[in-house]
Amino acid sequence: MKHAPWLLLAALAAGTAVAQSGARPNPTDPDVLVPDAAYRSAFDGYRMHELSRQTPWRDANQEVGRVGGHVGILREQGASGKPGDKDTSGGRK
Repeated sequence: MKHAPWLLLAALAAGTAVAQSGARPNPTDPDVLVPDAAYRSAFDGYRMHELSRQTPWRDANQEVGRVGGHVGILREQGASGKPGDKDTSGGRK
């Protein structure tokens, strides 16, 4: 029984040796038949991203100017009371 692991390892090694193909064709022989190469583009099945709604950049710039810049947008979101909005000022004004 103490030789069982070695026998199992030898059987596995012998099985892999048998699984290898015997003779390989000579790569320099022009008469050797090879399988056709198939081309498949990386973009096959690609779908463009669909944006739900895009705001024209001029309208977005006017909105940012109306609320007082990027900080004004953050203040406006905090005042709306949306869930997940937190006051990160730490009590400072």
